[in-house]
Formats: sequence, C-alpha cells, structure tokens
Amino acid sequence: MLHFMIRVLTFLLFLVLAAPAAAQETVSAAKPVWVNLSSGVYHCPGTEHYGKTSRGEYLPEATALAQGYKPNGGQRCSTPEPIAAGEPLAIILPDSGPQAPTTGLADCLVMVLKDGDTIQCQAQGAVRLIGIDTPERDQTPFGTAATAGMAALIPAGATVQISMDKTARDRYGRLLGYAWYDGASVNWLMIRLGWAVSVKYPPNTRYAEWFDRAEARAKTEQRGLWRVGGFSCRPSRHRAGQC
Repeated sequence: MLHFMIRVLTFLLFLVLAAPAAAQETVSAAKPVWVNLSSGVYHCPGTEHYGKTSRGEYLPEATALAQGYKPNGGQRCSTPEPIAAGEPLAIILPDSGPQAPTTGLADCLVMVLKDGDTIQCQAQGAVRLIGIDTPERDQTPFGTAATAGMAALIPAGATVQISMDKTARDRYGRLLGYAWYDGASVNWLMIRLGWAVSVKYPPNTRYAEWFDRAEARAKTEQRGLWRVGGFSCRPSRHRAGQC
C-alpha cells in the first residue's frame, strides 16, 4: 500500500504537468476523462461523448471526482485500489509528522475537495486546512496538481477526523481545522510531499514548526511541485498580484 501511494502521487504529478489539457493523447491506461463543464458529468475515453461537448476540459479522473464532477451513467472509468479499514496512511519518508490528538476530534465525511487546501465535509461544510497553502486554480497547472495530490491522500468519500486550533472560522465562514486520516496529519503530508507550502495565520499555529520543517525538507528533496517550479510564485504572492 505504501508503494502504491508513492506511485499514485508520482503518476498524478506526471499526468497533470507533462501534457497540455487540450492534447492529452497519452497511453490508454493513463488517458484523462472529458469533463462536460455545463452538465457537471464526465465521460470515459472511448465513449460516445468523449472530447465532443462544446464546453469541457480533460482532467485526471481523481481530480474530476475531487472537484465534484460525476461519472456519466454513475460508472467510474477506472477502479481505484481500496484503502483497507484501519490501514495507516503512511508514506515512505525519512521523517514523520505530528501525532494525532487523542481528544477533540470530529468525523468528517469528505464530499468534495474544493482545491488543495479546502475540503467539503458532509456535516461541517467547507473546512480550510490550517497552516498550508496550495496554488490557486488559475495557477495552471499547479493548482490542479495540488488538488490531485490531495485526492490521492483523501479521496472523496473518505472519512477523516478534524481537530481545531484557537480560532474556529475564517472571514469567509469556513471552519478552520487539521485533518487526520488513520492517525496521519494530512496538512503535514501535503507540505512534506511538496503539494503545499507552510503558511501562518496566528493564533492558529499549533503545528507551525512541524509545517516549516516539512516545507524545508520537501524543497531540499525537490518533492512534488518543488521539482517543477510550482512554488516559484507562492500562492500568497500570486493572490496579492506580486507575481
């Protein structure tokens, strides 16, 4: 399972960054789905409407699902390898993240991954993950890659645990939280694997030192988006119009 997760994350980085959205003629096993942006459904390679609707785009199936698109006819194009109940979500890394708290955890059924740092829970609504920042959607293709990285860690339909810090919500009304999946810190993994950078919004800084160290190591090891210049313009600078 650990090696499978590494393969998934490596494949997602290659698929999203190596081919333009309009010309992803890859080998058949790696072909993306065609998302009909008007209807909200996607079509599998080789089917009648694949690539033929007037308003659409090619996306990896995991990304399409993470962004809330539904498979045409309800049947996915590929069958994802299941994660066994109780199996720890660990990645082969030379270090490990913070320990999950033993109290104050609330279950979150993940409905949609809005982007690489925000998830939609069935009960809690939108949850902005504390301490991480991922490229925006208009930072093509890095925003899509970050969302795909999150989808590989916690696919839609997974149940994660949410813990909180000092401030409960941000100015947009989103719940602020740390996500834990089988005891592993999703926030930390996103940074450590190079899909996100560390960001501080006091007073919610409980794991800030962990996240800073994770970013430094990911950058040194050129993991994820660091390897392809995905953070040459940090998301915060992009939002401020500085690059």
